[in-house]
Amino acid sequence: MSETSVLRIHEKKESLNKRQKEFNQLSEKIEDLDRLIPELRAAYEQMIQRIPTDLDPLVREYQGFRAEIVHLMDRTYSNDLFRKAYQTKLSYLITESAFDLIAHFGYDDLKPVFNKYSETDIEVLLEEKREKDATKITDPAFLLDSENGQEETHSAAFHDLPEEEQQRIKAEQREQRLQQRIQEAKLHAEKQKTTKSVRTVYMDLVKAFHPDRETDEAEKLRKTETMQRITQAYQENNLLQLLKLQIEFERIDQDNLENLTKNQLNYYNKVLKQQVEELELEKEVIQKQISAVCGLPYQHANSLTTVIVKFNTNVNELKSEIKNIKVLLKHWAVPSQLKAYLKTYQIPDQPYLEDDEF
Repeated sequence: MSETSVLRIHEKKESLNKRQKEFNQLSEKIEDLDRLIPELRAAYEQMIQRIPTDLDPLVREYQGFRAEIVHLMDRTYSNDLFRKAYQTKLSYLITESAFDLIAHFGYDDLKPVFNKYSETDIEVLLEEKREKDATKITDPAFLLDSENGQEETHSAAFHDLPEEEQQRIKAEQREQRLQQRIQEAKLHAEKQKTTKSVRTVYMDLVKAFHPDRETDEAEKLRKTETMQRITQAYQENNLLQLLKLQIEFERIDQDNLENLTKNQLNYYNKVLKQQVEELELEKEVIQKQISAVCGLPYQHANSLTTVIVKFNTNVNELKSEIKNIKVLLKHWAVPSQLKAYLKTYQIPDQPYLEDDEF
């Protein structure tokens, strides 16, 4: 019996009872998760490999154009076309964009520009941001559960590093937390396991396939290899795989599987439920890992194709944004066209500004 085939209690003359149906459902669920988790892990690895070549250059290019726009607005701020109301809006746009570019993308050359239009020095605001970010981090699984996706950095010196080095350190922190979450989940599941049914199946297989009393060398070698598979399944508390091995080695036939007693089914179902819970948690961890990379809601990360399509969409959308911002930069290089935009722009959470020309 292959490792990917579904272990089922087949229905004959009478309908299956509740426990038998549950056994089949749990078996099928485990099979599905055993296929899905490696597929999602492969999708995540593909994205990680493509980020430096497919995504990061586009991000740098786009942020570079944003920085050019900040410099453009700074140069045209004193133009005769821009009266107080326009200048107020320009000042807001310059400081908002410059702060984001400095804090998140390492554009330190914009610090003097920011300080021209801000009442508070950029270094003070950056320190406040670092302190605020640090207070948000109270749990090792912060990256997995946080809705805003901010990352932990404890050292103030971190923000003085080049952007690429910051991203590398953040990626390492993210991976460490994810691995810690997986390990904690496995340890928790280990403590909660019900192993009596697993041990029962395991001991039956050991009696049949232990190689020590075998005199024929060829048969002894076969049983040694078989015992390795049995032992691995037992160490993983994998009842489903042990049952498959029993069927494969003809230690239990389909009729016996259908005639499992009430107590046997209760044991088996309890262990299989715990396996499902552990696999579901492992799946959720990799789904959130994927979500942190490509922005796909983690509940929707249910196939390699879906994940890679989302990543490709992100790349294509960023390419489109780059085209748009290049047009915008060219457009706003003409002061009158920048003024036309400012006339309709409204600063968030502030009353509508007027001057003589509005």
